[in-house]
Amino acid sequence: MENNLLAKGLERLSIQFSLKQLGQLETMVDEIMLFNPAYRLVSNTDRTEIIIRHVLDSASALAYFIQKGKTEIIDLGTGAGFPGLVLAVFLSSRITLCERMTRRVNFLKSLIVRMGLENVVVDPRSAEDIDAQFDIVTSRAFHPLSDCYPYMSALKKEGGCIALYKAGKDSIEREIKDLRNTGYSPSSSIVELEVPFLEEKRNLLVLT
Repeated sequence: MENNLLAKGLERLSIQFSLKQLGQLETMVDEIMLFNPAYRLVSNTDRTEIIIRHVLDSASALAYFIQKGKTEIIDLGTGAGFPGLVLAVFLSSRITLCERMTRRVNFLKSLIVRMGLENVVVDPRSAEDIDAQFDIVTSRAFHPLSDCYPYMSALKKEGGCIALYKAGKDSIEREIKDLRNTGYSPSSSIVELEVPFLEEKRNLLVLT
C-alpha cells in the first residue's frame, strides 16, 4: 500500500521513474523505519507520514533542480538524507550531504551503499567549516535564515543560488525581513510547491 502511495505521489509530481529508482526510495524508507527508534532520524514514525512529509516533500522541488542542469549541490543539516538523497536518485549532479552527528553520518554512508548511489558523499563537518563552494546550497527544516545565511552565502559559488524548502509565504516573508534587519539583502524569489497528499503550504525560497 505504501509503495503504491510512493509511486502515485511521484506520478502526481509528473516525475518519470524506473523500478530501480522506486526501489531506491523504498530502501530509504525501509532503512529509516528500521533505524529511527535508535537514531531519531525523523520525528514522524508512521511510514505513510515519512513518505509524504519527507520523500515526496523532497521530490516536490525536483523540477527546479532539473532545470538548473548538472550541478554541484550541498544539502545542509540533511539528517536522514532529505532532500539530498531523494534528489540524488533522479539527478546526475554531485551531491554533498552535510551532517555533523556521528550516528547519522554512519547511517547515511551505509544508506548510500544500500541505495546504490554513486553521486553522493557525506561531509561530517559543520557548514561553517566547509571551505568548498557549490552551485546550489539547499536544506529542509534548517535554522532560521538570519542565523544561517552568512555561511550559506559563503558556500555558494558566484552565479549560484540558495534554494530552501520552506512552509507558507507569510513565514518566508518574516524570515526575509529578519534577514534584512541583519544587513543582508539578497535577491529572492519563491517557487510554489505542491506535495501530493499534503494539504499544508510548501514553497522553495531561492536566494541569489
